[in-house]
Amino acid sequence: MTSTQAGLNFIAALDSNYVDAIRKTVDTSGTWWVDTGLDRASGVHNFDPGDSRPWPLHGQMPMEQKVELLSKIKSRFPGGIRQTAWNSFSFGEFVVVEVDGYGITDRGGHYENRYAFVMEIRGERVLNVREYLDTLHASNLFAVKNLDRISSVEDFQVVSPQVLGSDTDIALRFCQALSDGDSDNLCAISSVESTWWADSGTNRPRGKRDSPIERNPALLMMGNSLTHDRAKLIPKLRSTFNGGWTLLPTRIFSDGSSICIEALSNGVRSKDSKTIKSYQNRYCFILEVSDSKISSVREYCDTAHAFDVFRLGA
Repeated sequence: MTSTQAGLNFIAALDSNYVDAIRKTVDTSGTWWVDTGLDRASGVHNFDPGDSRPWPLHGQMPMEQKVELLSKIKSRFPGGIRQTAWNSFSFGEFVVVEVDGYGITDRGGHYENRYAFVMEIRGERVLNVREYLDTLHASNLFAVKNLDRISSVEDFQVVSPQVLGSDTDIALRFCQALSDGDSDNLCAISSVESTWWADSGTNRPRGKRDSPIERNPALLMMGNSLTHDRAKLIPKLRSTFNGGWTLLPTRIFSDGSSICIEALSNGVRSKDSKTIKSYQNRYCFILEVSDSKISSVREYCDTAHAFDVFRLGA
């Protein structure tokens, strides 16, 4: 069985809504991570916040604990929740599967999230999961303890990225362009027709993958836009981090045409003397590359944190 198939089996098990089926696809000695909204310190990779996690399914936790919590799916979604894989690729033991989720909660809320699952496979089972999704949409529907708790990562560390597969230089250039606020470099590595997608918080229609291309400069941060249009915003966005900002790739893998980039940001943004916010997001960028140019970008990150720092309307 390939790593990609193991990842797809896992998503199919999630789609079944049966915890026994999910358990058969995972190695319960592993971990499962989901980001943590405004409480940045609780969402650090390779850190288990324990009982202080912002809400029950978020932060890193042992795989066995997470799977057990998923036994409550049917009570939260009486009609079930769909998890439909629409794109996947892998290199070695690492696989990414992009997923559309949909379900109606027990209170009648429509849950319509978009995911990138980044998985590490061992022995035909999923050992470790990093699940990137729209946290603002999730927190809006599932308001539980500590969602308004704000924290930052005090010991942000710069490490060399783990780079796997061929044709990854363009991924490193992409990250450097964002970190430097270099729109010219980003345009140089992207085709003129290249598109950039990012999710949309509580405004779910804006974040649909087939939403129209947005050309209004004030609305380019959500939904679909042209990469060259997004590039024009980068120097201005970079300049708002008057306390400095960097984007650090931590893991990159590629199958030759699709690239997964996991990355961390660290910056300080002062809107005025009374508003100082750290921007410490965790990203999964999916790049599609054709003829040595980026043809599309899909950006998964913690939207609750991003929308709060940038004061974006939902």
